[in-house]
Amino acid sequence: MKIALIDSHLIFTEALKINLLNALPAVERVDTYTSIENFVARKNDYAPDIVISELSFYGKYDKGVDALFRAVSADTKVIILTSLNDDWLIRSYMRLGAKAFLTKTCPSQELITAIAQVRKGNLFLSEDVQKILSVGISTGTPSADYLSSIERAILEALSRDEPFRTIADNLNISMIEFKYHRRMLMERFNVKHFVSLVDLTKKPGFLKTRNMKVKAMADTKSYSLQ
Repeated sequence: MKIALIDSHLIFTEALKINLLNALPAVERVDTYTSIENFVARKNDYAPDIVISELSFYGKYDKGVDALFRAVSADTKVIILTSLNDDWLIRSYMRLGAKAFLTKTCPSQELITAIAQVRKGNLFLSEDVQKILSVGISTGTPSADYLSSIERAILEALSRDEPFRTIADNLNISMIEFKYHRRMLMERFNVKHFVSLVDLTKKPGFLKTRNMKVKAMADTKSYSLQ
């Protein structure tokens, strides 16, 4: 079995590589990549059976992860192992083709189980991911938690009825990029019309900053597979 690890935290990938090789005798090799672009550029070097990828690189969610699913063959299974824990992202990437979704707060054994399950052709969600999804179902309301800084800035500007051009200029982004973020926000909050998104931003408390921060993994000891 060949595994590719894609994560910008080198100390994490180096430790995980060693632990996977020690914990799984079937693993022949583990190659590490610091970005999706790096993996795509070198994907022809060999065809991994499993790709384990982060969604956040250098502290920011990277929409470019979507390219991963276009780059791998149908036989390659993609596992998302990420520091992000947003129900919208979980659903989006499972729909996109991820065979397993785990957050970096899960026990190490769950990653071993995930690898075994996806090799059998099964889907896998870690326990904490299942809880995140169940909370989303029970509340039935869209959440503004875990927005990127630019997404939150756009929503805050929309709540003040600022013109599109003004928003783009203030954020130092192009109109094309602004429209892209607007479309993704509409998808995120499941609204079909832009006016509905604006109305949502004006609901009392919707954009209130909550004390729920995404944490990147800082201690690789908690991920030991031994």
